[in-house]
Parts: sequence; C-alpha cells; structure tokens
Amino acid sequence: MKAKTALLLYRLQWLAEKPFMPTFRNLEQSFEGWAYANGLLKQIQRLEAQGLLEASRDPRSGQRLHRLTEAGRLAASGGRDPDTWWGREWDGKWRLFLFDIPVIENAKRYQLTRALAAARCGCLQGSVWIAPFMPPPIEALISEADPECSHLLLLLADSKGAAVDHDMVAAAWNFDLINQRWRDLGKVLDRFQDAAREGTPEALADWTAAENEACRAALTVDPLMPACLLPRGYRGRKTWRHRRSVYASAARLIPEAGRPANGPA
Repeated sequence: MKAKTALLLYRLQWLAEKPFMPTFRNLEQSFEGWAYANGLLKQIQRLEAQGLLEASRDPRSGQRLHRLTEAGRLAASGGRDPDTWWGREWDGKWRLFLFDIPVIENAKRYQLTRALAAARCGCLQGSVWIAPFMPPPIEALISEADPECSHLLLLLADSKGAAVDHDMVAAAWNFDLINQRWRDLGKVLDRFQDAAREGTPEALADWTAAENEACRAALTVDPLMPACLLPRGYRGRKTWRHRRSVYASAARLIPEAGRPANGPA
C-alpha cells in the first residue's frame, strides 16, 4: 500500500463510527484542502473497490456516505489490532526456530534473520529465535518450501512456568526500546489538544502525520504479546487506551454527517 493511501486510511480513523461524505464537506475544514490537493475522491473509489471502505445512502439527504470497514481499520493500524493480539489465549507452548548456516552463506543467514525479525520473533541468541505463536509470515515461508527456510528447524517447547516465560520474553525482545517507542507515541498524543486549539490545517495535518509515524514505529518493534506474557512496566496497553481517548476527542471535532462543519449545533 502506498504511503499516501496508508495515511489517508489513518486519518479516516478520526471518524470513529461516524460516516463521512466523499467531498469531506462534513469534516473539519482543515482536511478539505488536503483532501482535494491529494486526489481524495479517486482514492476513496479505489479504497472502496479494495473493500477498505463501504458506502451507503443517507436516508435524510440521499447523499452517498462512506465508512471504514474492519479491513480498512486494520490496514490503517498497520495490519494488526493490538487489543486483539493482547487478548489472545496462549496455549503454553513456545515456538523455537533454530538454524545452522555456514559462515560462507552469510547472505542466507541475513535473509532468514531478517524474515524472523520482520515477523516480530524474539532472538534468544544469534541462531535461536522464539515466538509464543506461529507467525503467519514464517508459516507461509515454510509451507511454500521457500529456500530461505531450508535451514530452519521448528521445535515446540512447553512453558516451564510464568517466571521462566517472563525471563525468556525479557531476553528475547528489547522492551527498553519497545517502551520508549510507546512513550514517544504518548508524547505525540499529549500534543493533540494544542493542535486542536490552534485549529489550522497545518497544525492538524502535522499532528496527524506525527501520530501516524510514532504509532507505526511502536507497532513495528512490539510483538504484542498475549497479556499473560507481558513484562512488568510494559507501556503499550496504557498508551493504546490513551490513544483511543484522544481519537474520541478528535472525532468530536467532526460534525454529524449531513451537517456543515460551520453549521449550528
């Protein structure tokens, strides 16, 4: 997905459960110039064709309205819904990925470790990686007999208790970095009221872009562990609740569908 389209979906999350018109006449005026300047109407048509937006008719005005679908909301969040991932039930089995690749095949080692890191597996040591669930990207590589996985051995290991599990989590993932990314997002979220009070197109657009970047930076490094494996002091869930609160405030900037942005309450 192109960066412009991803940012459009991200900004449409401001709407929460409210429908919106493709002309953006019912939105905060600060988005209007941005929408037209970036060919919004054509983008909306493409997103609808991809199943990321759904359309209906307003029974009062007869105008065409759109709403993000669940797939659209998921795409706007980088492909993962944190609440769903934190809420998963763990089966108490660790997936261990081991490989032994000769030094002369460093390129192959790099490709494999990059694939495991991209799937947000944790590294216990250079050639031993773990995950509490089978990551779909790795499962796809294995099932397709990808040459990248020809040296990869998958083992299942039973949990040895909460203390050992938390030690493994602390060793395999960099939660100092993960928590810092969530703190960075929290700082951006705290700036929303200032941007809203300023109320200019530039202030709101800059804040949205900064929040988008900070959120994706956090989700890129966070494995989003099931709740039973989250380490003490983890900041992700608290920051995500804060984000929902900020987005509720952002949605209140948007008048109800069919009512002009500067119309009476």
